[in-house]
Amino acid sequence: MRILSRSDFPTSGEHLAYQRDDFWGESSLQHAPFVAERGLDLLALREPMRLYTGSVSEAAQAFPANVNVAAAVALAGIGPMRTQYELWADPTVKRNTHSMRVDAAESTFEVNVAGVPSKTNPATGALTPLSTIATLRGLVSPFRVGT
Repeated sequence: MRILSRSDFPTSGEHLAYQRDDFWGESSLQHAPFVAERGLDLLALREPMRLYTGSVSEAAQAFPANVNVAAAVALAGIGPMRTQYELWADPTVKRNTHSMRVDAAESTFEVNVAGVPSKTNPATGALTPLSTIATLRGLVSPFRVGT
């Protein structure tokens, strides 16, 4: 997937960007600085718990291993200080979900992605290593099909 950036199209107004992540494997959040500092036991959760709301920039410090999608979206869009972010530990979801909404003068859109957590590292998706391999192959391949 290609994320459109600010430089891809002219804009006539302000953008409002928001992202919410729901993590299925609460253990993937258990060692985050934010959780450790507060002594939270996420493995004991029985219902969803909002852990954080604020900017992506601050979330990256509190949850450095968990906000890579939010950081990529923020960097491609209005920036990590202006992109609003929520992070939830949710024992009721079966997949790590990323919900993004953009409101701009030109359009409004939402994207929802529900990825299967990696069996060996629940902080990342099972698709991540495959995507990394495809990216590396694309960097060295002399032949490319599509865009």
